[in-house]
Amino acid sequence: MQSQHKNKFKEYYKFHPVTTIILVINLVMAVLLIVTGGFDTDNLVRFGALKPILVFERNEYYRIVIAMFLHGGFIHLLSNSFVLYYIGAYMERLVGPKKYLLIYMISGIISSLFVLFFAEELSVTIGASGAIFGVMGGLLVLTFLRKEWFSDHATRTIRQLIIINVVITFLLPTISIPGHMGGLIAGILLGYLIAPKSPYYYKNRKSVNKDNTIYQA
Repeated sequence: MQSQHKNKFKEYYKFHPVTTIILVINLVMAVLLIVTGGFDTDNLVRFGALKPILVFERNEYYRIVIAMFLHGGFIHLLSNSFVLYYIGAYMERLVGPKKYLLIYMISGIISSLFVLFFAEELSVTIGASGAIFGVMGGLLVLTFLRKEWFSDHATRTIRQLIIINVVITFLLPTISIPGHMGGLIAGILLGYLIAPKSPYYYKNRKSVNKDNTIYQA
């Protein structure tokens, strides 16, 4: 059983190295939070949560990046990890590790900048959601620019997923609207700018079917 899990991990890492590393970093940061005081606000701020007033008054710009690897609890971590595990991995296989990392990091940074300029100065924001929204935005663009890569079902699923997440963003009071929307906008723009002409892993592994349609795994 242990050997099977190990082999599955190796297989997942082989085709999704960036997603795997991000998931591990998020987990490590969560463990560090737990052993140093838990997920309370003070501990999150101490570890690098994005608090605009600290960036503006103390020039703590590292928070713009660190915040995207912190989470406010197990449910927050698990929900983001679940989406990243599937959606992130899917995107990484389509555009390749380098472009995927670029979309993820830049979307996360833009998300943080939106928080800095559009959220309350004393607010505390953490989580991978901004970067994940960027990945979803890039994936959305691909369903328009590279329609032949997706089945009709996959296209509908992706677009519906994004609509649902946008609606939830505006309905739940604890979600950062600037963070999510900043990441989504960044991902859409990046998707247009760096969309590959052919899918990365699918092409390399010859997983494209006869009519060049790629179906969601």
